[in-house]
Amino acid sequence: MRSSSFKYAALILITFLLIGENCMAQNFDPFEGKSSQYQLDLSRYFTTPKQESDTLNVLLDSVKKFENNTAWDLPVLAERLDQYEHFSVELTRHMLYERLLYYDNKNDTTARKRMNYDNNVASELRATVNLALTQKELSTLSKAETNQFHLDKFSYLISTIQKNVSHTIPVTSTKIINELAGSVLDRLDDRYDALMDDINKNLVFDSIGKKFNPGTGITTIRHDKNAYIREAGAKAFLNAYAQHEEVFAATLIDIANEENALARLYNYPDAPARMYDKRLQVSENNVKGMLNELNQHADVLKTYQQIQVEQIKHVTGLKQIHSWDMDLPLNYTPRPQTFVSARKSILQALQPLGNDYVSHFADLLDPTQGKLDITGGKSRVTDFTGLGYPGVPITLYMKSFSGETGSIRVLIHEGGHSIHRLLMSENHIVPTNSSGPNFLFESFAILNEFLLLDELTNSSRNPDSRAFYTKTFIDDLADQLFTCAEEGTFEQGIYDGVSAGKIKNKKDIDSLYARIMNKYDLFFKDEPERHAEWINKRLLYDDPIYNVNYLYASLVACKLYELLHKDPENFAIHYNALLRNGFNAPADDLLQKFMNFRLDETQMVEGAIGLMSKKTTELKLLYNQPK
Repeated sequence: MRSSSFKYAALILITFLLIGENCMAQNFDPFEGKSSQYQLDLSRYFTTPKQESDTLNVLLDSVKKFENNTAWDLPVLAERLDQYEHFSVELTRHMLYERLLYYDNKNDTTARKRMNYDNNVASELRATVNLALTQKELSTLSKAETNQFHLDKFSYLISTIQKNVSHTIPVTSTKIINELAGSVLDRLDDRYDALMDDINKNLVFDSIGKKFNPGTGITTIRHDKNAYIREAGAKAFLNAYAQHEEVFAATLIDIANEENALARLYNYPDAPARMYDKRLQVSENNVKGMLNELNQHADVLKTYQQIQVEQIKHVTGLKQIHSWDMDLPLNYTPRPQTFVSARKSILQALQPLGNDYVSHFADLLDPTQGKLDITGGKSRVTDFTGLGYPGVPITLYMKSFSGETGSIRVLIHEGGHSIHRLLMSENHIVPTNSSGPNFLFESFAILNEFLLLDELTNSSRNPDSRAFYTKTFIDDLADQLFTCAEEGTFEQGIYDGVSAGKIKNKKDIDSLYARIMNKYDLFFKDEPERHAEWINKRLLYDDPIYNVNYLYASLVACKLYELLHKDPENFAIHYNALLRNGFNAPADDLLQKFMNFRLDETQMVEGAIGLMSKKTTELKLLYNQPK
């Protein structure tokens, strides 16, 4: 199953690895012996498993009859679309129920197969409706006709499909393409995962006899107090993957070729153009402009890296710092929080978003409501996600909750997704208008993280703890801005190069990667071992052309953060209206209408860079305070 949650999976994985290094944290129970009180209530979806199974069979039969009905003329169009919306809600209810069963037990292959089958049914249903709405008479639909045939609430759905008519293909073709392209891309994805798993299963022994697993042990290595162990371990880690570089390069090139071919079937020039249009609602030229704008500010990242270099030298006494030294713990490491304490921090952090938002979040985090699935287990799927849909209950799923800072950040981030979906549901929006550009969803969740880190910073009692949370804020911002800019530029370069016949092998990929990293990274030019570290960028393989979504999300989150501080009294009013509204217009128009700004490359980048520079200055001052 292809997913977009890898960044937060990685964040939480690092948290767990750090826990493993500390015996006290390893034995820490964030639920204080009361984990049984934090049970998900699946009866909010269906009273019994039998009811779920029985209603699903009836639903699938109804969907099939709906698809076979070819009546789509104006007099019946509103009724047909109401039926479609109903089916969308009920299919989602079943998919989320099945998904939660599978998430709780990844060995439940029945739940997984049913979830995937229902997802395919929903996809084919959507294709049926999309094709029906491409009929020519709808392209000239007047305001009078919209009113006469009660189509007002569907106007954005109709206009969007009409706009994309050149990218719409017959339902039968969609099914065939989905099966063939999905099969090919899944095999390439599986090739990558299988090789990674094979590497990770084999222990690597470095020259000092230290044993570690490349996929997980690198975190322990990078925190080791011995500089030689850090260097030897990091190089062994990089080499474990680089020795298979030919296969990884061929796989990445094959994926680019397949994605480009798939895009052309939908009448796009290439895969980036298709993905940017679908996910960002912007053109490929717009994205290239945004990436180029970030490239002009790469020195801001290097400035921050240099400040960290000097601080690590000061704390550790090291004469020379490498990239594998940058994760060394400094003067403060926070203790894990209980869930009760974390809940209190989260609700305090969210106060600027208004009482209504906070009360909804408090209800979500109330274990007696049965909306949390976070207490962990042996066979749970590694995912972290806020689930919901208009008319369908919300749930917050995390593989587990540790009480560490990273885990609390995931809680407030994914909880934000759940609350956003709940607010849209309460506003009774057209269900299909609850889906919009992924970057907007992510921007709202990232804003929550910013507020949490501010709260943890402001409630800190000494410069070291304030520095820790300020650094965490900057690290997060740098990752969302600059790492995503690096990866977005790299991935765009891969697809451009493959299309032009200029990316043919690992040497070509290494060369592209080096050009980008030398611009952004203070250490890269002196660390040739890192030439193939692109291999570990899993999203390139598992969810192509997704990285740039986080860049746009971060830029919007920075702008929202700026507006919150400029006008704290009115921000919550406009912001909650935006959340409740759903997606009945392009993202750019929604941001202009509710928040009074647009996706302007220069202004958005300047605002985000300004925030990072401000936080970097604050951190430097904290480092220089007398202890």
